[in-house]
Amino acid sequence: MKKSADILKLFSLITQLGLMMVLPIAGCIWFGNFLDQKIHTSPLFLAIFTVLGILSAFRNLFVVAKKALKQPDSQRRKDE
Repeated sequence: MKKSADILKLFSLITQLGLMMVLPIAGCIWFGNFLDQKIHTSPLFLAIFTVLGILSAFRNLFVVAKKALKQPDSQRRKDE
């Protein structure tokens, strides 16, 4: 039973990390493209918001990694 719980935890972590990478990038690309179409400035806002989306996605990963490393050793041993 413990092994299936570990697999589910790992699957949820992988899913969370994937969504944390894809959603900010896709949202910023969509918003940049939307602004470019409204204001008629073809690649300007798309490029700016794509870079912002990538930076925010990596920031999210950094925060999650920092939180995981800050977890006390006793808690990590219980999780293993």
